[in-house]
Amino acid sequence: MASQPRPVLVAQSTPATQPAGESPTGIDVREEELGTVTAQQVYKMRCECGRSWFELDLPTTLIKCPACAKLCLICL
Repeated sequence: MASQPRPVLVAQSTPATQPAGESPTGIDVREEELGTVTAQQVYKMRCECGRSWFELDLPTTLIKCPACAKLCLICL
């Protein structure tokens, strides 16, 4: 005896009344004031004498160590 295919029931919902500011997809839409942020890079320098310090700007090629006063080549 072959089984008969069952009918498929599909339930459809109708949206209820939506709160103000909400779209039919359920996404909340708001307006807010936009601010700004300033990013800053900090470079950690380390001399071969062991002294380390921080610089806000990357020196071009040479820098003087504040501890041993040796002129050092910048290596990245």
